[in-house]
Amino acid sequence: MTRITTLFVAVFCLIFTSCSTDIEINNPALQAKVDGEIFRSSFKKAMIHNDGTLIITGSEGDKSISFTIASTKMGTHKVGQTLRDVNFQKDQTKFFAQNQETEGEVIITEIYNNEISGKFYFKDLKDTNGNSTSFDNGWFYRLPIEAAVIEDIVTQEINPCLLNASLTAMVDGYEMITDDHSTGAFGVGNVSILIKATNLENEIEIVFPANVSPGTYSLSGSGDYSATFSKRKDKSSALGGTLIITEHNIDSQCISGSFEFETRSGVQVSEGVFDFGY
Repeated sequence: MTRITTLFVAVFCLIFTSCSTDIEINNPALQAKVDGEIFRSSFKKAMIHNDGTLIITGSEGDKSISFTIASTKMGTHKVGQTLRDVNFQKDQTKFFAQNQETEGEVIITEIYNNEISGKFYFKDLKDTNGNSTSFDNGWFYRLPIEAAVIEDIVTQEINPCLLNASLTAMVDGYEMITDDHSTGAFGVGNVSILIKATNLENEIEIVFPANVSPGTYSLSGSGDYSATFSKRKDKSSALGGTLIITEHNIDSQCISGSFEFETRSGVQVSEGVFDFGY
């Protein structure tokens, strides 16, 4: 009996020691192999928004990763489905998930005591020049889930450009006028801005870098410049399109422009015009 107990303890210690090299026991962690090299995040965060969207981010030095999941539902979330807006940055170069090109998934394995754990991999994230990078053996462990809190209206005035925001467009030949406007910021390092405009049935979301300059940009379903259209909460991302920034005052955080795009479900959004604040 003594020999069996001794053997059990020895095996347990061996397993515990081996595991401790991969997971910091009882401490939040996020790491992966990026093109064969270990990436361990010193900064990591899981933020949940009011609509249930979860954004997980991590960074170390000049490298950062961020991916967005449509919900905190346990199980598998695949790129192009409930997993979206995957991006990785290193040496000022940003790589994004590309529709029908990037393969990957996030598996949420546990949510306990308001902490989330899981694993992930991404294959063929692309930069603007077509270069690719891949993640293997990725995992996150006991990341505290934080609410994405909008700054207190009492301590910070709402941007007048947001109070007076407007966005209109033609959707499959019918005019869409929006009456509810909101914004959000996300990302580690190079921050992106999301503007959202809705009416009773429809919603348009447009994403662009916070430091965008006036000019013309290509829209897609993910990445630096992206857009989505929703009808009765049936959301479809842009297959292709154009965003024109006509004015952007970074100091006052006011921005205006125009846009057009076609969604993956075949919806045509044209003659889009917006004046917004963030």
